Amino acid sequence: MTLNIWLNRTYATNYWFLQMLRSNPDNTPVRLFATHTDETSPVLQAADVTQIEPRLSGDAYVDWALTFCQQHAIDVLLPGKEMLAIAQRAAEFAAIGVHVLASPAASIALLDDKDATYASASALGVPVPPWRTAQGADAFVDAVASLRAELEADEVVCIKPLQGVGAEGFRILDDSVASLDDLLAAPAHKIRTDEVAFALERAAAAGRELPTFMVLPYMASPEISVDCLSTPFGETLAALPRAKSGRKRTFLDDEPRAVEIAHRMVDSYQLAYLTNTQLRWWRGELALLEVNTRPSGGLYAASLTGLNLPWAAVRLAMDGTYPVLEPQLGHSFVSVDTVVSLPAAVEAPVTNLNPLRTAEPLVTGRTLADVV
Repeated sequence: MTLNIWLNRTYATNYWFLQMLRSNPDNTPVRLFATHTDETSPVLQAADVTQIEPRLSGDAYVDWALTFCQQHAIDVLLPGKEMLAIAQRAAEFAAIGVHVLASPAASIALLDDKDATYASASALGVPVPPWRTAQGADAFVDAVASLRAELEADEVVCIKPLQGVGAEGFRILDDSVASLDDLLAAPAHKIRTDEVAFALERAAAAGRELPTFMVLPYMASPEISVDCLSTPFGETLAALPRAKSGRKRTFLDDEPRAVEIAHRMVDSYQLAYLTNTQLRWWRGELALLEVNTRPSGGLYAASLTGLNLPWAAVRLAMDGTYPVLEPQLGHSFVSVDTVVSLPAAVEAPVTNLNPLRTAEPLVTGRTLADVV
């Protein structure tokens, strides 16, 4: 039996996620589907069947996704785009035989809101840094002043949108005057407080909807990202803590507190399948940075531990089973870029068999890492 597995619009590094599904340890035949609004997405080049997505959102997008699943007899869907909307209608996918790899909709909604996440996690006893929220220039200036009054002189303030992906919208507030060394240094995510306030004032004057920002201390490195596999009911089956400091990445075998916090988040919110908990150091202890109710962009590195988490999640969804998971931690590695060839441009975006699948087998995600 060939499994039809679909990843809708997602980020580029899931190119390797698809490779891990194709080279699954059970040697199960898979037919991989990928859709995206950008025809140059590397993910499209790793799939067997590709299609350009329509520019829809909300229920209209979910309606399209349901039709896509029916047309292509999809067995498993890992949603990226519109994850919440899809999770809210998961019963409709189940009714047509589609297993959706997503957490409960209520948990996705809560954890997508950083303010709600911090408030809820704090109530659970999970350490979080002090924070403020602000919408608009005046509220932003007040929030920054209020937080700075609570911090030590050498502690730095940063901001990020209440909802966002990755480092989008993240800035470190630095009100010092720029020096020549600053100008000659590599680009940094720094901005002055008055520049942020001015940008918000101009946006408000132009009638634009203003985002709400989190204002919080910039927590110390190394950042620890814990990739988790769990049952549909929030039972953690694997938790792989991966520390990031500069270019170096390390799968930690000596940081049980990181695993403990990740377990607490997965269990408390009944997170399902593949999720990611991010932590940083705040005044000497690990504190929550955020929780992603999706697999992390760096999940492919988990292959260095001997685990194929994408395939384990598919098996879990399809028949409730999973392999014995005994990760080999302690590996350090760095990531390097690779080259993904693009096919000749087509005049109209249509569903097609990916021509790259007739070429030589693509390399596995392991080649992206140099063990040191």
